[in-house]
Amino acid sequence: MICPLSINWTMLNTLRALPGPEALSPTASLSDIMKATRLKPVVVRPLLTNLISEGLAREYTTHCGLQYARTSEGDQKIQAIRNWLR
Repeated sequence: MICPLSINWTMLNTLRALPGPEALSPTASLSDIMKATRLKPVVVRPLLTNLISEGLAREYTTHCGLQYARTSEGDQKIQAIRNWLR
């Protein structure tokens, strides 16, 4: 698990750009994430791979291609970082 001291802002913004379990649109495409974070695919793809391997995000294959969503563990990580920053 990523501790709050070791997470970088780029990874945090990418995690925040992913829709959570309670979101109305359950998944987001790579282009949606790039627009939300204002980062290039060269930066976003490795971050998504890291988030998926940590269990903070999940990858889905749909008829529109690969889609991504934040897991409940990802929501807990964002909340832990918010509490840590206070």
